[in-house]
Amino acid sequence: MLKRVFQALSGARPGEQLPVLLSFMALLCLLLSYYLVKPLRDSMFLSYYQASDLAYMAIVVTVSSLVVIKFFNHWVGRIPRYRLMSITYAVMMICKLLFLLILPISGRWGTVVFYLWASVYFTLVLSILWGVINTIFSARQAERSFGFVALGATLGNISGAKLSAWLAGSAFKDWALLLSIGAMSAALGLILLAVQIASRDPETARKQSGTAALHVSRGMQDIVSLFGNGYVRGIALMVFTLALISMAVQFQAYGQIDRNTAATVYGEEFAWFDPPGQHFEVIYGLKKLDAAAQQARLKALGRSGNLPTAQIQELSQSFGRYQKQFESRTRKVLSDVYAYQGLLGVFLLVVVARFLFRFVGLRYTVLILPAFYALAAMVLMFPLEIALIQVLLVIGGALNYSLNNATKELLYTPTSEAVRFQLKPLIEGPVMRLGDVTASLLQIGISTALALWLALTEMSQGRLLLALGLLFIAAWMLAIWATGRRYDQAQQADPPRQELDLHA
Repeated sequence: MLKRVFQALSGARPGEQLPVLLSFMALLCLLLSYYLVKPLRDSMFLSYYQASDLAYMAIVVTVSSLVVIKFFNHWVGRIPRYRLMSITYAVMMICKLLFLLILPISGRWGTVVFYLWASVYFTLVLSILWGVINTIFSARQAERSFGFVALGATLGNISGAKLSAWLAGSAFKDWALLLSIGAMSAALGLILLAVQIASRDPETARKQSGTAALHVSRGMQDIVSLFGNGYVRGIALMVFTLALISMAVQFQAYGQIDRNTAATVYGEEFAWFDPPGQHFEVIYGLKKLDAAAQQARLKALGRSGNLPTAQIQELSQSFGRYQKQFESRTRKVLSDVYAYQGLLGVFLLVVVARFLFRFVGLRYTVLILPAFYALAAMVLMFPLEIALIQVLLVIGGALNYSLNNATKELLYTPTSEAVRFQLKPLIEGPVMRLGDVTASLLQIGISTALALWLALTEMSQGRLLLALGLLFIAAWMLAIWATGRRYDQAQQADPPRQELDLHA
């Protein structure tokens, strides 16, 4: 009875069900581990820096990601892939343990290092996990079950975000990294068990026996291969443009979340000193300064208001409470957004995904997310309430992390192991980060040189960035349509092709 219910829910046939369930659970644990880290990363960064500084961080993250992925690719083909996966996961868990010890005493520099690491490590470990899952299942098996498998990632998103939000307001707020280590180790154990069980399946064995051996990457061969064929290039362009337009939207949203949260907390902590809120800009701008400069500015503010020494000290204490409350509330706001993204993602994967994969085809399914972002970009060109902006973030994030992610992973199933274990980390890491940095450079250029030259308002700057994003979305839709059509043609062949000839 339970097996029939699970088959109806997951699409997995007898013999596939346990690997499908284990893959689902591995993704759930890995995403749970990440969504304990992500809100902490963002809230800590916004506690010390302005939201506009994210544009500069994206540049450093891109370079760091390329270095890490190139180092990883050096070992692909030299170390057995599952051993390499285990080593990579172990190193990342050790890093989390080190940050658990360092962050409370490191201040601004530790926050920057943590932000860089947290922005790079997850794309690598998630890409490795999906690469293994792509190897376990054939394209036909994936069409039946990847909606359910990807549901594990969405539920991990929800669970991690909810747990992070609870931790932010509890006495256990410093446990996030420790719990993340436990969830990540569980993900590793589950996927290795899935590999062992799936190796007994004849269809998996046929797929692996027909797969070319991994070659050792030398120099820039992997990057040349990435752009050497249209199929993989289409996936890369999708990932690049998605990162670019997501970052453009994030610049708008995070700026408003940052400022509105700061204004609310300021009104609570400084009401005794400044009921009208006329000194808010001074307090809000203190995050740009180091601790000594902050205290000097607070003393100067107190003296300008003719406060006695005791109240100047109280002003400093209020600022300390303001910082802590700002970080906790920002983390909760972001955690709630991620949680609602997950809830909508569950609906998309359970109700929508399998129907689209089997009856509509990937050539149309891959167009849903770029079409939404094109609409969102046009809507965001007009002044909106922050609640509506958050709705756009929830819908865009849900489409991205659930339906679009499952669709993207389906596109990888008929590719070679070289694509899944060497080119895929490049696409999910440096190429994605290149989209971030392109958006960042456009934002910096628009907000500095062009804004001064053309005297653009802040709203006009945002409109120009989103208009440029629409051009990239058009290229994304054209390229991914061709890739999706090629996938559909391969699966409609008789018999379906297990591995595409990417040079044809």
